[in-house]
Parts: sequence; structure tokens; C-alpha cells
Amino acid sequence: MAKKALQKKEKINEEDLLGEVSFEVDKEAFEGPFTCCNRKTKQLKKKMSYKGMEFDYKIWHCSKCGKDYLDSEQSKRMEKIWTIQKILDDKLITMERKMNFDGKTFFFRFPKEISKTWNKNSCADIKMINAETFLVEIKCC
Repeated sequence: MAKKALQKKEKINEEDLLGEVSFEVDKEAFEGPFTCCNRKTKQLKKKMSYKGMEFDYKIWHCSKCGKDYLDSEQSKRMEKIWTIQKILDDKLITMERKMNFDGKTFFFRFPKEISKTWNKNSCADIKMINAETFLVEIKCC
């Protein structure tokens, strides 16, 4: 029957493909060097300039086809660079909140629409840019 299906070139319906699939991803699946064009990629240093600032990062480059790959560490670095670009271009989603004071500490609350996926194991990674400007990243701790 499989031969008949191939010979007739029957179309496969999306409903035929739905189902549960399980697989494992190796811990080092996103670490270089990568294989491209049946060769191992080579690590190269690159620089990106933006508004007079230079950012260094590393890529894995295929010398045959010219494709560049980022490993997990460098992709996180690139995301930080893009965040800095958004800050400099003032293209961030912003919100204004009132500050509360409990007699000892200033604090503010996040709207429930933003914090609904957080849990008691979440923690805040706060980077101070100056005395009044902070970047806050919520992580699972």
C-alpha cells in the first residue's frame, strides 16, 4: 500500500500528521562547532557598531556556503545587544506605575497581565544603569 501511495503521489492531509511526538534534545545541541556542508564550522570574532558603540561577539562560520551560526551563549549576547539598541532607539514597551512606600522601602507592583506566568520560584535580575534607571529581568530561580 505504501508503494501505491508513492506511485500515485497522494497528498497527505494535515489531520494524518497530528499526534504526539516525543524527543530528547542533547545538552550540547546548541554548542559549536556546528556541521554545515559536511564540514565543521570555524569560530570567528565579529564586531557590530551602533550609534558609536562597538559590540564584540563570536559566530560559527561555514567557509563553503558562508552561513553563520550562533551558539546559545552568543545568541544570549546578541539579544542583550538588541535590547540596548531598542533602549537607545526608545522602542521599548513602557508602562508607568506609582511608587509605594511601606515606611522602609519603595516598591511598585506589576500588573497581573504581565505577572500571571510568574511563580514563587521566580526572581528578579536587576541591572542598575544609574541611580534612577534599571533593567529588570524576571527568571526562574
